[in-house]
Amino acid sequence: MKKPTRGRSSRTVIRMTPKGRDGHHAKPHGAVLLDRVYDRELGRFEDDEPEIEGNFELDPEEGAAPPGDRPEAVTTVVGAAFDAATTADQRRRLRHSQALCAIVHVPSPVWVMPVSLYFRCAFGERWLQQTRHGPTPGERGFATSSASVSLALSAGQSVVGIAADLSLLPRSLIGAADMTIRIAPPNGVVLKAAITRFARRTPGEFDDSIATDLDLDDVVAAFRPGAGPQRIVQRLAAAAAALRLHRDFEKERQPCSS
Repeated sequence: MKKPTRGRSSRTVIRMTPKGRDGHHAKPHGAVLLDRVYDRELGRFEDDEPEIEGNFELDPEEGAAPPGDRPEAVTTVVGAAFDAATTADQRRRLRHSQALCAIVHVPSPVWVMPVSLYFRCAFGERWLQQTRHGPTPGERGFATSSASVSLALSAGQSVVGIAADLSLLPRSLIGAADMTIRIAPPNGVVLKAAITRFARRTPGEFDDSIATDLDLDDVVAAFRPGAGPQRIVQRLAAAAAALRLHRDFEKERQPCSS
């Protein structure tokens, strides 16, 4: 380390050089020399972090469950909606019945994949799933899917179709369905159950109108790490209000038909 030069300024630039194995300064190939500024009045280098007395921590939001102790937001919302749409006997049949054919009607295409993942996790890998987000191009795709459903059922395998538009499901699946589950858009009861599962604490009274017109993605966005139940409710209400405002603004922008 070079000796600092004296001057009127209390700040001194010191070049730090790496040491060799023998303890002497060396400059190996590729080494980077760093200049550090030492302030004699403060008695430390300027890039050193000053010590702060006391131990400061951010308090977690009141009523929030620890992040590692809460399930995923999508799972809680989909699970609460699925439980509300089914009975205990239906869920028992889905877990244990053989060669069962079921249809799950979801509120919108956004729900298809989350419900598919939830269904596989809750009821096992034995199910052949037919999921439809939109129209399948060509009649051949429908014919192939219909044949695979028929073969699976005749071989003793269970089949489930998941779609927002049931007309997109294979013909044989619709005709053979033993059970049709209709998942409604989440109301206050469903969202209250989902929030309670997620935050490990009930939000209390919940108005159904808070989440009106919210799709699954809009709802899940309100379930954030560290959020307590009341904060989730506030975010749901704010999202619904913002989307209504945006929708009204878009209507005003549309030209009036003559």
